[in-house]
Amino acid sequence: MAIIERILGRAADALIALAGVIILLMTFHVTADVLLKVSIGWPIIGTLELVTYVYMVACIFLPLPHVQASRSLILVELFTQKMSERSIARLDAFGALLTFAYLGMIAWWGGLLAIGKTEIGETADATYFELPIWPMRWVVAICCGVAALIAITQAFGRRTPSSGADADALERRLGELEI
Repeated sequence: MAIIERILGRAADALIALAGVIILLMTFHVTADVLLKVSIGWPIIGTLELVTYVYMVACIFLPLPHVQASRSLILVELFTQKMSERSIARLDAFGALLTFAYLGMIAWWGGLLAIGKTEIGETADATYFELPIWPMRWVVAICCGVAALIAITQAFGRRTPSSGADADALERRLGELEI
């Protein structure tokens, strides 16, 4: 199980690094488009389509496995603040199972959709050219699949914190917001 978790962790790290590169690329692209449009009246053709169909899909889905692996999803602990560590661990495992089911369904459906769109070579009209957008269907399916696998390993991983770093991490998480 540790080997699988390590492989999935590395995949999540690689995907978030790629997301960072794409965010920088999008920033430079949009900035160049605005500067060229304002200064000499020549916008970069297809910027809106690239941002909409490529950059934003990548910015949303590439970080998803890292967010799941680092357990950085939004948690509302209003009702669980006074629960025991064991109960919280069980609840977290149940939540991870639900996350696995949800992301697994999106990955499965997205994969089927990606196959169909790849076969027809899905494109978007960018005024002067056709922008292939079928590869982004694979980004959705793969990223949701990796995040689902991370969730299932979390569901069946260690149920209660041992001592040291794990207990400290749980305490920090529980102590961040007291109501």
